[in-house]
Amino acid sequence: MNKKFEDVIAEQGRLVYTNEGDSMIPVIREGNLLVIEAVKAPLKVGDIPLYKRDSGQYVLHRIVEIKKGKYSMKGDNRTLVEKGITDKHIIGVLTGIVRNGKTYPVETTQEYITRIAKDMIYLVSCAVNEETPDKARIAEMDLREVYRLSAMHMMTAAVACALERVMPLPHAFDQAKKKAIRKLTLFELERSMIVQEFEKSGIWYMPLKGILLKDDYSEPFMREMTDNDILVDNTRMNDIRSIMEGLGYTCEIFEQWHHDVYSKPPTLEFEMHHSLFGNDTMPLFEVYYADVSDKLHRNGCECSFSDEDFYLYVLCHTYKHYIHGGTGLRSLLDVYVFLRSHPDMDRSYLDAELAKLEITDFEEMLRLLSQKVFTGAELSEQDQKDLDYLIMSGYKGTYENQEYHRWEKNLGGDDSKESKRRFLKSRIFVSDDYLEKHYPFVARHKALYPLLLVWRPIKGVFTHPMGILTEYKKVKNFKKKDES
Repeated sequence: MNKKFEDVIAEQGRLVYTNEGDSMIPVIREGNLLVIEAVKAPLKVGDIPLYKRDSGQYVLHRIVEIKKGKYSMKGDNRTLVEKGITDKHIIGVLTGIVRNGKTYPVETTQEYITRIAKDMIYLVSCAVNEETPDKARIAEMDLREVYRLSAMHMMTAAVACALERVMPLPHAFDQAKKKAIRKLTLFELERSMIVQEFEKSGIWYMPLKGILLKDDYSEPFMREMTDNDILVDNTRMNDIRSIMEGLGYTCEIFEQWHHDVYSKPPTLEFEMHHSLFGNDTMPLFEVYYADVSDKLHRNGCECSFSDEDFYLYVLCHTYKHYIHGGTGLRSLLDVYVFLRSHPDMDRSYLDAELAKLEITDFEEMLRLLSQKVFTGAELSEQDQKDLDYLIMSGYKGTYENQEYHRWEKNLGGDDSKESKRRFLKSRIFVSDDYLEKHYPFVARHKALYPLLLVWRPIKGVFTHPMGILTEYKKVKNFKKKDES
């Protein structure tokens, strides 16, 4: 008869068992051996105790709050917080994790990912600097976790290039490299056919972002891409649609955003940009890039930026993601590789334009940080904070970052009670601009405004009751991060 977990710990002082479930990913994964020991000191926030619910179910989650002798628990891979857990529920506390025969310490999610990221960054640095990595150091790495994180940052092909210098490629990295080469080849072939059709029709175009950045890498496939972006003559969007559909593409989005989207199975996607930025996301950038004709260098129908203007555009695009959901290490690597390949840019011109775009500090941070990170230089405390933000974002950014930056913008970067009161008041007593956009009839008949003030909350209670409460809680609980 199998003994209960609490009996084993009571008798032996420790318990070792195999984890099942994904609630504590990435720190704990399915199949990891977990070492649980009897609690010998008061538990604190961040500890991961094994506890037993009143239902009899065993749970291993992290303590996120302790209040009046009760613990609030949450899985690192969960959003729901379980409250009301007391010492009588606690059986033991996690003290070690055994994975692939090696014992690892108990870490927070950020500590864990930062540790894996150091190995990934080392390998990427070796790849782009064309250096041979230390085989002994690789032997100490958890390559499965390096693969998972490099996939989050679209760096698996670059890591593969470093690994294959000293060892046969693990299957996952081998497949990632082959996929990157295959996809790049397909994009190159398809884009050449597309621009040939543009040339025939007299449509000017300019390749953007990764299409050009890849050429600054020692191996172009190191710069993995999900799509191709091309700025085109916005007076010819209907002609472009005919061309793309004639080449077998499906138009997924047309004249809704600042770019149209075309896809073709299995993996091809092209974005045809009407403009470089939409005014709904970055108004300052939209104004700056409203007319780029004076910045274009033309060679027939194909256009290009100067190195300086291309760098500025890449920075603006990166900044847009950075202040919304976040952007990952690939963006930092792009800056490092581009600046190394283009050392003679006009710095006075860049400084003047960066000031107009209000991203001077952002560019300096990326430029200096990229140099330190990919040459192995020592990082300051602020450098590490900036790097951690990029590491935790992944190449797509995170929902948490989006939410934080949204509320930071709503509250004007101020988390004071007065700022929160002003915002909540503005949600009740809406502005004239809001009326024009959402209630044009009331905007034209202002006598109805008092009725609207009564009708909107009543409507909200019936149509989005939890939405109102959720927004109130997010405003109330918003706290500005320490950026010092």
